[in-house]
Amino acid sequence: MNIILVKPRGFCAGVVRAINIVNRILSIHKIPIYMNHELVHNNYVVNFLKKNGVVISENINNIPKGSIFVISAHGASKNIINDAHKRNLTVFDATCPLVKKVHYQASYANKNNIDTIIIGNSQHQEVLGTIGQYDSATPYIVESLHDASHIKVKNSNKLCFLTQTTLSIFNTYKIINILKNRFPNILELGKNNICYATNNRQQAVYKLARITDLVIIFGSNISSNANKLLEIAKKYSKAYMIDNFSCFKNQWLNGVGTIGITSSASTPELLIRQFIKYIKQYSNITVKEIILSKEKLSFKLPKVLKI
Repeated sequence: MNIILVKPRGFCAGVVRAINIVNRILSIHKIPIYMNHELVHNNYVVNFLKKNGVVISENINNIPKGSIFVISAHGASKNIINDAHKRNLTVFDATCPLVKKVHYQASYANKNNIDTIIIGNSQHQEVLGTIGQYDSATPYIVESLHDASHIKVKNSNKLCFLTQTTLSIFNTYKIINILKNRFPNILELGKNNICYATNNRQQAVYKLARITDLVIIFGSNISSNANKLLEIAKKYSKAYMIDNFSCFKNQWLNGVGTIGITSSASTPELLIRQFIKYIKQYSNITVKEIILSKEKLSFKLPKVLKI
């Protein structure tokens, strides 16, 4: 049996920065520290942080005054940040810089009274944070091709769109084309808000699924980018998403000669290594890695946390 590991996979620059921020805070401040949401959408990472003194509280009023407060990688609304300061919380911002860019675009639209269509999942923390950059006018939310085809707006001549950073690149471009055809004057404030890591991992799993009998995606079902990888892989191969090797079912190997493996942008590489060690107990395997592109982007820590 062959295992093909594809790169890029695993942690993106925004996740690395967020985890480094929290680890640095934990090393210099007393625990517990508080967070408005899961730092990233991966169960292993979340549970690890909880064991080391991180408390997740999406209600600011439940956080003791004067505590350390970290904004998750998905960002937060202006109201949450303002409320944190009112409670005298020491705020550290672990928002991914690429999500922060979308927030800046939303703030620009808000200040200039430009109606906004946000393409994304209305219940996702990132989208909620983007909506929270507006003072009065509520953005329109488009989640599907159907939404894009039927949405009604008040002023199509002063309209823009933004996108969640972790969407399907294939589906989102179709939605954008529909919006541009329906609203010729719509502004594209961010040329491409789907982040580089989402794009790279989706392109990689697309190619991986076409050359393997089974694709295993390491990620958590709360992760948007993990679910998009699974959605793409299923179109071309048998595919499953698992949190760790204990979720794997041996019957999935029936008739399988080649397994493709990738992971979401919030998944530690450790989980893949554990799986390979586990699967070697049941089969003689050959492991090889295909590198489709190299990612060099990195984000700096906030100045107050630099050593």
